[in-house]
Amino acid sequence: MDQTKTLAPARSGSSDPAEPSSATRAVLRVAEGPDQGLVVELAEGTAVVGSEEGCAVQLRDPTVSRRHLSIEVGRAEAVVRDLDSKNGSFFGGARLHELRLTDRALLRLGESAIELRIGGGRTGADGSRRFGGAVGRAPAMLRLFDLLERVSASDATILLQGETGTGKEVLARAVHEASPRRSGPFVTVDCSALSATLADSELFGHLRGAFTGAAADRKGALLQANGGTLFLDEIGELPQDLQPKLLRALEMRLVKRLGEDVERPFDVRILAATHRDLDEQVSAGRFRSDLYFRLAVVLAKIPPLRERPLDLPLLIRHFVDAMGRGSFEPSAMLLDLFYAHPWPGNVRELRNSVERALAGVDAMLVPPPARGRGAADPTAASSAELPFKAAKEKMLDEFTRDYLSALLERSEGNVSAAARMSGIHRNYLHRLLQRYGVGR
Repeated sequence: MDQTKTLAPARSGSSDPAEPSSATRAVLRVAEGPDQGLVVELAEGTAVVGSEEGCAVQLRDPTVSRRHLSIEVGRAEAVVRDLDSKNGSFFGGARLHELRLTDRALLRLGESAIELRIGGGRTGADGSRRFGGAVGRAPAMLRLFDLLERVSASDATILLQGETGTGKEVLARAVHEASPRRSGPFVTVDCSALSATLADSELFGHLRGAFTGAAADRKGALLQANGGTLFLDEIGELPQDLQPKLLRALEMRLVKRLGEDVERPFDVRILAATHRDLDEQVSAGRFRSDLYFRLAVVLAKIPPLRERPLDLPLLIRHFVDAMGRGSFEPSAMLLDLFYAHPWPGNVRELRNSVERALAGVDAMLVPPPARGRGAADPTAASSAELPFKAAKEKMLDEFTRDYLSALLERSEGNVSAAARMSGIHRNYLHRLLQRYGVGR
C-alpha cells in the first residue's frame, strides 16, 4: 500500500498523492525496491535521497549510498545531482552526474527506482516534454510521446520506424520503463548483426551439442526476456528464412530451442525498430507481410532531427546536463552552425558533436550543410579519389579554414571576441589560426 510523506503542506482535500499540490513543486514515488509505494511530496528547495537517517527521502535499499543524490526543486524544474554515490545514479540507461528536469523521469539508484514528477503537468515551462531518456518540444515529438505513453500500459506490439540515430532504442527503453513490465528484463537483439549460422540460436536458443560449437545450453532471447520486453532492433534485416519461425513463435507464444523437442511457453512484450520502410520491403518480397502486420500493431514514426530544429537547444542542454557540464553554454555561432547542418546521423550525431564541444577539441568542426539536389560539389571529384579517412580530413580542413576566416571577419580580427562567439578557448583558437594560416 502506498505511503505518503509530505515535506510541504499538501493541498486541502487532495486525494491523489501523485499529483503535486499548490505548495508542492515535485512528487517522488519509489517505483521499485524495498520502499516501493513510498510517495514523498517536495516543496521548493533541496532534498537529499539516501540511506542515511535524516535524509529527506530515506531508502532502506543497502545498495543506495548514505547520501546518494540531491534534488533541487524550483518553480518549474528540478536539478538532480549525484553525490558521488558508490553505485551511481542512472537515467535512460546512462549514468548521470547532473540532470535538469521539467516534466518527469524514472531514475535508478542501486536496486531501487524512483519516479520524479515536476509541477502539475506533463509539459515544462518551455513547452518541452520528456519520455524516459528522450526529450522534445517539437509538435511531432509531442505527438509521438503522447502515443507511446498511451500504449505503454498495454502489451501491444510497437514498431518504431525512423532513420539511424533517431533514438529508437532510447524510446523502446522508455516504453519498457513506463510499462507494468518495468521490473522484468529488457533484452535487445540487433537483427543486423545476426550471422546466418547463429541467428536461430540467438533468438530461440539451443541445447548443448545441438551443433558444432554449442558447448553449453543457451536460452535464446525470447526466453531470456520472459516476463519483460524483447527489443528487436533493425528487424528489417532479419534473415528471410527466420521470419516464418519468428512469426509462429509470436503467434503461439511458444519457442523450441535447437536440439530440443519440447516447446516452451514465454511471456514477452515485443518492441521492434527499423530504419527501413517495411511497406516497401514487403512489396519487394524481402519481408513477410504477415510478420509486418504482426509487428506493426502500433506504428510509431520518429521524425529525423532535421525536421525538428525546435528541439536543438533542448537536446544540447539535455546532453550537457547528462555529461555533468551544466555550466556550458553554446555560442550563437555554434548554434548557427548546428541549425544549418542537416544532421544525417540525427540525435546520435548531435550528441557526439556536443561531446566534442565540451572537450574543447574541434568544437566547431561540423560538416557543412548538404547542398540542394543536383548542385555541384567542387570537392567531390578530388575527394572521391581519396581513401575515406583522407577525404574526410580534407573536407574538415577546408571547412575549418572557411569557418575561421568568417569568424575573424565577423569579430573584426579580435581573437578574444572570436573565442567568445565560437565557444572555443582563446588559446586553442590561436593554435587553430596558426595551424590553418588564417589571419596572417
